[in-house]
Amino acid sequence: MKPFVARSTPWGTIQTGALFDRLTPLEQQAVIAHEEGHIRFHHARTRFRWILTGKAFFQAERFYALCEEQEMEADRYAAWQGHAAGLITFLFRQGLHVKSDGYPTHKQRIEAIHG
Repeated sequence: MKPFVARSTPWGTIQTGALFDRLTPLEQQAVIAHEEGHIRFHHARTRFRWILTGKAFFQAERFYALCEEQEMEADRYAAWQGHAAGLITFLFRQGLHVKSDGYPTHKQRIEAIHG
């Protein structure tokens, strides 16, 4: 399994991976708040439904756009909870131009947090 920092599950829990322990306490709190945002807005369940119905495969561009918006929404939630500084530090340390399907670049995420 690919190493990861943290993720939320469709059943409303947060799993932390091996990379989570490398974060500062401020970053850890921000990452947890971000994952709590995913849970609050039922993002994993929504993604799971898209996968189960096949929409994620047949409408991949729309699915990735949905995932990107969910990432931004979880970031806004973490910032609203008072974790903007920790989240920005975390994203900055990961590299500004990190990009993969379903995720905005870290630069885009930082700019959105700054408002």
